[in-house]
Amino acid sequence: MERSTGIVVTAIAGMLGVTFYVVAWAVAGVLTPDYDPLRQAISETFALGAPIVPATLVRVSLVVSGVALVAFAWALDRGLPGTGRAGPAVCAISGVLTVFVVAFPCTAGCPGVGASFTDTMHVIVAGGGYLTLLVTPVLIALRVREHLPVFARWSLVLGGLALLGFVVRNLGFEVLPGLQQRIFNTIADAWYVVAGAVLILRVRRHEGGR
Repeated sequence: MERSTGIVVTAIAGMLGVTFYVVAWAVAGVLTPDYDPLRQAISETFALGAPIVPATLVRVSLVVSGVALVAFAWALDRGLPGTGRAGPAVCAISGVLTVFVVAFPCTAGCPGVGASFTDTMHVIVAGGGYLTLLVTPVLIALRVREHLPVFARWSLVLGGLALLGFVVRNLGFEVLPGLQQRIFNTIADAWYVVAGAVLILRVRRHEGGR
């Protein structure tokens, strides 16, 4: 029973964590003067020199969601069938990097690698955090494909779409880069909500079958 409760609690934490982050960057975009969410990166809302209220909101949401992702990784490992542990491990790495990115905010405008030490580290840490966040659904799909084929297919679809959006944007095919980032970010976060629901339903069904 304790393990089942732990899975439910950490699944809910993961769902709430990613949702909080989405709400935080949406609100921060509104609160930041002259900020264009269609063209500017989420990172610019908590860049060095950004207004304190929206910047703090996003930073807090990053820490909360990062910790939640580490906990969620445990739920994925304990609550889903299959033996592959790459998915949960990569999810945990994403959580650690998400927390760590707060230590390396970009400078104004987020100019990228080479502009400064913190800009270079921001690209490395944030990029790694995003990549691991997006790869997790695909790895989980491989783990559960024989046991939960429908969930596996949805994991491949959402993870694949999010990865495609990430690759397209970072290869320089930017039309509305801010919007593009928000689309692949939200698609990925949607998977974590779906996965959390799957975990909770599996626990409830298991308990109901006793």
